[in-house]
Amino acid sequence: MYVSDLLRAELDFFRRTNEHYSIEAGQQSCRVSDASDEILYMAMSASLVMDYSEEGFFENFHITDKSISGKKELLIDAYAFIETDSSLVRQLHLFQFKNYQSYDSAASPVELLNFATFVNNNFVHPSMSDETTSNPVVAEIKQIHDGFLNGRRGRRVTVFCHYINNAQGITRGNEKQINEVVMGRFMYDRQTNGFTIQVNGLNDILDLATTGKIRIDNETIDMVVDSQNNSYRLEDNTGSYGLGLPKKVIIGMCNINEFIRLQNKYHHNQLYTENIRLYLGDRGTVNKDIIQTITSNDSIWFPYMNNGISIICDKLIIGNVNTTKKSLQLTLDNMQIINGCQTINALYSAKYKENTKDNFRAATVLVRIYEISPDQTDFKMNVIKATNNQNAVKSYSLMANDPIQIELAGMFKKFDIIYDRKGESKQNNKHHPIISMTTAALAHRAVYQFKARSLRAGLGKARVFMKGEYESVFDNELLNENGTENGETLIGRCSELLISSIILDTVRDLIPTFANKYAKRLPIIRKSAYYLAGYQYAFKKTEFDSLAQDICTTYDSGDLQKLRHYGYPKKIEEIVRSSFTDVLNDFMEFYSSLKKDIDKSDIDNLLKDKDFEIEYKKRIETIIQS
Repeated sequence: MYVSDLLRAELDFFRRTNEHYSIEAGQQSCRVSDASDEILYMAMSASLVMDYSEEGFFENFHITDKSISGKKELLIDAYAFIETDSSLVRQLHLFQFKNYQSYDSAASPVELLNFATFVNNNFVHPSMSDETTSNPVVAEIKQIHDGFLNGRRGRRVTVFCHYINNAQGITRGNEKQINEVVMGRFMYDRQTNGFTIQVNGLNDILDLATTGKIRIDNETIDMVVDSQNNSYRLEDNTGSYGLGLPKKVIIGMCNINEFIRLQNKYHHNQLYTENIRLYLGDRGTVNKDIIQTITSNDSIWFPYMNNGISIICDKLIIGNVNTTKKSLQLTLDNMQIINGCQTINALYSAKYKENTKDNFRAATVLVRIYEISPDQTDFKMNVIKATNNQNAVKSYSLMANDPIQIELAGMFKKFDIIYDRKGESKQNNKHHPIISMTTAALAHRAVYQFKARSLRAGLGKARVFMKGEYESVFDNELLNENGTENGETLIGRCSELLISSIILDTVRDLIPTFANKYAKRLPIIRKSAYYLAGYQYAFKKTEFDSLAQDICTTYDSGDLQKLRHYGYPKKIEEIVRSSFTDVLNDFMEFYSSLKKDIDKSDIDNLLKDKDFEIEYKKRIETIIQS
């Protein structure tokens, strides 16, 4: 398959940072470290377009392509059935990959239509499916799909259809035909059932890998004006650029249908990749209130009751006033909605859901647009935080430049370890050990806080950076000369992040080796990495704590030679490997001793069960005290 230099770098990075995981691919199932370019690209691109990683992705992603898996697939090359924030909702992601030998090829509208139609008929409207449903891969997926629904009231599955290649995606030559598929034929199912079709070429995948978003080149928005053109405020700071202000800011009112149109157009959350959190669903209190307001006589109050929508862009072009339409056209380059995701999605839902669409009323909403130069990263970060200060979630990508993260990176560098905050390891020698900011945050919670249940329950890499969660690991008081009031220091936390990261990575590496032997007596083994990491620390706490103290003493002494060459990561790994069999046997004994009223029949629910967590923490306490 065609692999550009940029793709090679991303594949190598994906391989290195996920080497402890395995990819389910039928007869070619393998460790990530041993995967071919084709399998690696399928896994990497799927992880990126789903924005899903860590255990959750590798546990649920299955390659079914016939040439790889040996399965008799029909159009579906891979699938993933994943959880959401709601226990009543699951997402079914279905993939078709086209891996070419050169970059000259492009997405085929005909192939896309055939694939989307097949998926829609079988999983959105199964009554329309034909004899193809007897295909073993379709049957395999349907068994999982139907098993979740199982006639249970309120449950639903949202279907995503991904067409991915390693060449050109949407081009000028195929854009119209592809849009007819994405925004034409299946629009009703998108609006009413959430059926989503995504088309991604190589550049889209590379954008997601390097910047976390797919660029929106140009988009237009009409701002409402009155007869005197006094209904908006424009601030032009072009002459004051040296002060760090945004180049332009315009504030005014827009018809809500402007944003519903954009929501219809962009199917990959491209509008919200700088947003601190994505849509929380119709059932949230605020979103229910938005829907209630816009579908009632109270809709006239909407612009006065809503906080509005905030947008950033690289360039803002202000057009002429259209006196007939009473509007001012704005053209935005690389726009991002940084606040208002909940509002727009709730409005979209209100306009198209069966039980609300007949009562939907048009209204206006307050809009703020900031033109910010791409190099104004500090201002952008601060304006995103400020416009989202009512939300509890911090984006992990925003925190990469937090002072404590920068200090930690400097500390790890003295150990000859790369602390990867935002992809630094892609530009460094591959022989350097890597500790990623996100893995460190997850590992610390699992190892030192024994909070495996919350991690299994969906507290992934984005949510572990919620304000309270983030500060439990990265407390800014650690930057004080004397540390925190509790006596914690930054080098102490650095040693904990190092130890917990190595423990978790080594446990992940060992689980596949022991899984077959222990699977019958310990069926949760493959999904217990977070639990086993905490268990491992408790089991060898004295040794790990002694090593942490030695790290701190050596660092404070300024002995850089020892820091670099003593091999702390290897020492940690050796402790884990030498004791892992004993840890597993004890964990298996703990599992067997669980109370009968704790249901073991559903592994996923068991690992998210509060009663299981209580018993787990009791066992941890017993081990530490023994």
